[in-house]
Amino acid sequence: MAITGMLVEVAEALGWIASINPIFLFIIFLLFVFVAYKVFKILVKALIIGIIAALFPFFANYIGVSMPTDLSTMMFFGVFGVLFVIVFKVVYAVLKGASSLASGGQKGRIKSEVRKELKKEHRKEEKHKK
Repeated sequence: MAITGMLVEVAEALGWIASINPIFLFIIFLLFVFVAYKVFKILVKALIIGIIAALFPFFANYIGVSMPTDLSTMMFFGVFGVLFVIVFKVVYAVLKGASSLASGGQKGRIKSEVRKELKKEHRKEEKHKK
């Protein structure tokens, strides 16, 4: 019930934004498609990891570890694999964001400066060869 109410409010807000300026609605649409694409990629990767993790009991038996290969064990390892991927992605995003905030955005500037210096050196070498 609460989700339906929230969806109605979102729809009303989008209608209001579209009535003000259709460009805003188009920008929101592009953001939605971008976020949906990223979520889809993560879910596909998590699904593949879950399937591989569900096969772990067979691998464990192959290397000599006695482990049941019933459905509940496979489901446990599959869900654990999916949760591991999701937690890894969240922690990675937080650490990457924190690193970017801590560096003050200097990484991109430093890379571009290094690239410029390398181009200068390459041009000097080209002149000396001629």
